[in-house]
Amino acid sequence: MINERMEEQASLHVLGALTPEEARQFKQALQADSELQDYVARLTAATGALAGAVPLAEPPPQLRAQVLAQVAPRQKIMDLPGPRPRFAFGFTWALAICLAVLCGLLSAQNGRLKRMLASQASQITSLNQWAESLQSATNHLQQTVLALQETNRLAGLRIAMLNSLLADEPKAVAVSLWDNSKQEGVFVVQNLKPLPADRDYQLWVLDNGTKPVDAGVFRVDENGGVRVDFKARQAIEAPVKFAVTEEVRGGAAAPTIKNMVLASN
Repeated sequence: MINERMEEQASLHVLGALTPEEARQFKQALQADSELQDYVARLTAATGALAGAVPLAEPPPQLRAQVLAQVAPRQKIMDLPGPRPRFAFGFTWALAICLAVLCGLLSAQNGRLKRMLASQASQITSLNQWAESLQSATNHLQQTVLALQETNRLAGLRIAMLNSLLADEPKAVAVSLWDNSKQEGVFVVQNLKPLPADRDYQLWVLDNGTKPVDAGVFRVDENGGVRVDFKARQAIEAPVKFAVTEEVRGGAAAPTIKNMVLASN
């Protein structure tokens, strides 16, 4: 992407107004940047088109003597005699160049504005999709809780929300419902990225004063969601926390802490 300084250098290059050192540096940059080459080509074409429309005029032969007389020491400045319309070509030429440069700058600004609007539109689309995904996940969790209420299972349940420990967007949303009297539970998750065939997610129950207890492995569907009925591999007295780690296929004997992706407060 061409920055504003390079656009200014390109305009001065087309006008032949760069210093020798600036011209050398600009030619090096021009050779290595195809976008800059296209920009200079557009400026050159616009300048040539406008300049070509200006009629050529031959200055009068007495111009040199009159100019010398104007700059002579102690000479009073006075207007040149005679009609002036034939010298209008100088002003017209300068105006044409200014218009060409202005057209180039406006074209570049318009391009930047279009790219900015396209980027903002993409970000808005992503945010809308994230909002829809979170709404869907919330609805799914609410339906699960309502179903458990209808079967009168909430009285002895330990309900825990699990927060994502990853930087992925959208964030994973999960809830664990544990019935200590029956030593079984329900785990629901949304927006958790699918794993390759040789990896599994593993659920853990952190009992009070004991090591994490394995509650089984699971995999998510292509949308990152799953509902799992689980039981711990040993009796749980008082579940304190729930966590999910990424492990090798089939699970591990102990959780890999560095691979933890979800955990409850």
